Amino acid sequence: MTSLSSSQQNFHISNRITFGMTTTDINKLDRVGISTFITEQLNSKNIDISANLTDKINEYQGLKMNVSDIFKNYYVKYLLSDEGKESLSDKQKKYIKQERRKFFNETLDLKIYKSVNNPRQLEELMTDFWFNHFNVFANKLPNYQRFLIHNYETQAIQAHALGKFRDLLQATAQHPSMLYYLDNWQNVSPRDKKSSKGLNENYARELMELHTLGVNGGYTQEDVISLARILTGWGIMNQKTPQNENGFYFFESLHDYGDKNFLGHTIKGSGIEEVYQALDILAYHPSTANYISYKLTQFFVADNPPNSLVKKLAKTFLDTQGDIKIVLGKLFDSEEFWDSKYYGNKFKTPYQYVISLLRIRNIENPPLTSTMATLRDLAMSPYNCVTPDGYKNIQSAWLSPDAMIKRVNFATNISSGKNEKINNNSQVNPRTFFKNFTDFFSSKTIELIKNTDQKWQSALILGSPEMMYK
Repeated sequence: MTSLSSSQQNFHISNRITFGMTTTDINKLDRVGISTFITEQLNSKNIDISANLTDKINEYQGLKMNVSDIFKNYYVKYLLSDEGKESLSDKQKKYIKQERRKFFNETLDLKIYKSVNNPRQLEELMTDFWFNHFNVFANKLPNYQRFLIHNYETQAIQAHALGKFRDLLQATAQHPSMLYYLDNWQNVSPRDKKSSKGLNENYARELMELHTLGVNGGYTQEDVISLARILTGWGIMNQKTPQNENGFYFFESLHDYGDKNFLGHTIKGSGIEEVYQALDILAYHPSTANYISYKLTQFFVADNPPNSLVKKLAKTFLDTQGDIKIVLGKLFDSEEFWDSKYYGNKFKTPYQYVISLLRIRNIENPPLTSTMATLRDLAMSPYNCVTPDGYKNIQSAWLSPDAMIKRVNFATNISSGKNEKINNNSQVNPRTFFKNFTDFFSSKTIELIKNTDQKWQSALILGSPEMMYK
């Protein structure tokens, strides 16, 4: 194994556990060292968030509501009877549509702002990782999801992003956003002859295939059916149910109370407790440990992860009952993570590339409209992945001639200083860049930029291979 130089180590860690290095990060690494930097990010709750970030969060009061209050304030079906809905005037319908658009724009604005500015960068990065792992799509039932998705991301995912996988699993399973997206709110006992619904296997299948065991995790179609039966009766609060701030409600009358055989275990029919037993079996299963370790290694190390590291992480996952922080600590301390053959080899996803350029250019308040237009152009708008497996994080999914042209166009736009809304009319200074990040750029890139007309140098820097990869 070839060792990285000291400066390469700083660039490596600042790029891999944040959305992109900044001068502040590099200076801090020089001051406190890599070990302290990693420890701080793993214990993110101890990092003070800035006053600006607090102000930004406080700016959007609607996003701070719990699910129950969101339903009461915005959800038309909850607010009105069927007769009431039919009596809505065109003006009222227009108002509700405007409110939904405003709410979702605030959701997008806060997500991008936090990705750029939150000093708890590893927590933000892991939130992005877990959101894709437990993906929901904003435009499936948009009247619901566009109001719920911020709550899903912050309360179900971010709150557990560096905690226990078992807690993360249950929080996503019970959130109305997931219940709607994968149809478990429609999953009822096949023995219930009064309901027009029936057994719905959709969530049960994805729960094993995508969220825990993996497609080759050793389950059968019979296990899918058993898990679907275990999950019957899980639903969402309504006007007639006791109020629950999280919006989840268990409809006992719609549950299948028969005994089930699941992954070699007998689960006695007992109601909601059955799901908790099933989630325990799934969360602590060796296949889950291996599958999650593979995905973490692919995300942080290489598209084709070293098997030696996957095995080490899977053991740690099982030994700690899925303690995400400890598993990540093991990963960041591993020989494989620091192996020079993996240095600068991860192609940034479009979202990571856009955010990394905003961070390195120190653009704290990127305009939402143009940033979203760029992300749409690059086919990676937040909350817009249709399929439950989420956006990919490997090079083959994102590297194409068309994508590179669009990235370079964005780099040109953000470096030129011509868009005052983005960059305060200041052009990237090549000398400053090279002074701060001398060891990051290859001699070939530096030579090329020096021999290029000065007006294009900034764009070349931000569009260089060193900025496309991390």
